[in-house]
Amino acid sequence: MHGDDHDGQTCGRCEEPIPVDADYCPMCGYRPAGYNRTATRVGMYVFGAVCVASIVVFIAGVSGIAPGIPTETISKMAIVTPYTAGISGFFTYYLYQKHGAEPTDDEVWG
Repeated sequence: MHGDDHDGQTCGRCEEPIPVDADYCPMCGYRPAGYNRTATRVGMYVFGAVCVASIVVFIAGVSGIAPGIPTETISKMAIVTPYTAGISGFFTYYLYQKHGAEPTDDEVWG
């Protein structure tokens, strides 16, 4: 394992050299990306969709254009959409970062 294929990367737990493309440390098994990649991808898409929907509702509420929905209802919903867009955007970004993490990417995990 101490060959030329580790390219200077070390494990976040045992600090042994590991290959850059490894999903987990071959020495200690540390896997900060030890989560379900499919669930992370689905969460990323769901939060992204909520963010986009929040922005659309906000624009419709501010402009007063909402086909088939009473204007006062959409205007009331538009009050909270900046918050939901911000929170959803944050979680979308976080899950995007988490999805691409490798065992040497400890800064993603804090």
